Amino acid sequence: MNFAFNLKALRTEKKISQEELASKIGVHPNHLSRYERGLASPSIEVVQKISEVLEVSIDQLVFGKEQNIETAISDRELISLFKKIQLLSDKQKEMVKEFLSSYVIKTNLQQQLTP
Repeated sequence: MNFAFNLKALRTEKKISQEELASKIGVHPNHLSRYERGLASPSIEVVQKISEVLEVSIDQLVFGKEQNIETAISDRELISLFKKIQLLSDKQKEMVKEFLSSYVIKTNLQQQLTP
């Protein structure tokens, strides 16, 4: 899937006309038509406006249907831990994120330094 296809599919799914969407994001309907046909690419600012109006993430707009965590991550134990982490306080979640980031950085460095 590509941006042009996703844009048109999401717009029609939301039952929004090209004219209406173009008006809401501040571009001429001809520009929106060109985006949907893959003849032009919008700026990141316009992509953000489109995602807000269509109520989808930029990732979904650009890359297509969002994956849920169960399909994106195959390790069931890891999924279970992530779900438990969501129940922690914001401060505790930040600590877990910092730990994971540090661990990943350390592992990457070790891999790069090991001959």
